[in-house]
Amino acid sequence: MTRLHDALDDIAREAPLVDLADRVITGHRSRRRTGLAAVAAAVVALGMATAVVTPPGERGNGTVASRGTDTLPDLPDGRVGPLSHAYLTECEVRQGEGGLDCDAAEWRVVTRSGTTYRVPQALAVTADRRRVPTAISRDGRMFAYYSRRAQAHVVRDLVSGSEVVSPVTVKEGRIGVGSMLVVSDDGRYVIFDPREGTKKPGLLIDVRTGRTVSIPGVYEPVGVKDGVAALVRYRKTDLWQMPVTGGGTPVRFDGAFIMFSELAPDGRTVAAFEHADLMKRTLTLLDTGTGRTLRKVAIRGLPEDGSVTDTALWRNESEITIVYGKGEISTYAVDVRTGQARRLVRYRATFPSVILPGVAGIP
Repeated sequence: MTRLHDALDDIAREAPLVDLADRVITGHRSRRRTGLAAVAAAVVALGMATAVVTPPGERGNGTVASRGTDTLPDLPDGRVGPLSHAYLTECEVRQGEGGLDCDAAEWRVVTRSGTTYRVPQALAVTADRRRVPTAISRDGRMFAYYSRRAQAHVVRDLVSGSEVVSPVTVKEGRIGVGSMLVVSDDGRYVIFDPREGTKKPGLLIDVRTGRTVSIPGVYEPVGVKDGVAALVRYRKTDLWQMPVTGGGTPVRFDGAFIMFSELAPDGRTVAAFEHADLMKRTLTLLDTGTGRTLRKVAIRGLPEDGSVTDTALWRNESEITIVYGKGEISTYAVDVRTGQARRLVRYRATFPSVILPGVAGIP
């Protein structure tokens, strides 16, 4: 990294997480930092946030209402249907005072049918001004969030309407910069990673029994499904397919990779990007059994400017979803045989805090 990037990292680690620069810098640890560093520098220089989310399916004129005029309903008890995504509303610039006001920031969820709800019970910003993650299961059914009242994580089944409050207390003060959250498809397990860039251990929680498994702080979660938690240690790079009961052995890859996908339908392949090749748009397929590189795939069909910010779900054996930022966030399906990309969904926003199903939640 350059000295400027190092300085921005220091700001993100130590300063309150109250502006878009923090979002860009620590948004997904090493994954998003590379592609969005220039944007982060510009935002720091301006000292202001300008992210305004306009999710697809929003009612009215398609724009989230401004503070004071918002009439969106709160998420009701009972069944509402699976989610398309969730998003965190923006902070407001204090006119004449400088700085940002994040007191009214809140989480909102959007169902696949297009209905948007406020989720006031999901803590958005801690007392220490750190943004709080939420997570959506791969099928959109489960929504996990942190409850200040319960001092614990809550998993809501939006199809059945049931809700489980984790019996494991997590103090609000443990939620730090770049905190992450993932939830399993059955809603039974959540993985909480407390702080970006430290050795503070994470926690895999069985919200039904209260059983926990500690996760070394050098690892961050990719996801949890079929009784296995996918964990990545960057720079080395290791992938640890850890059973939810603990154990397992990490596999070491030859090279430095970022933005790991979930396990492919074949049960042995993951997709990632070489750190040096991120801006070159070359996807690498890796064998999780041997650590070998299977092949590299040059992606075609993306906009000229912008960058990949994440990988998401496998759509089938030959297509994987990626998240791409070009002023706005979009998802694309990429054919791993040909590299051809096609756009799936457009989220009309400037680097918003959007949480997608099956993607580790970081606001």
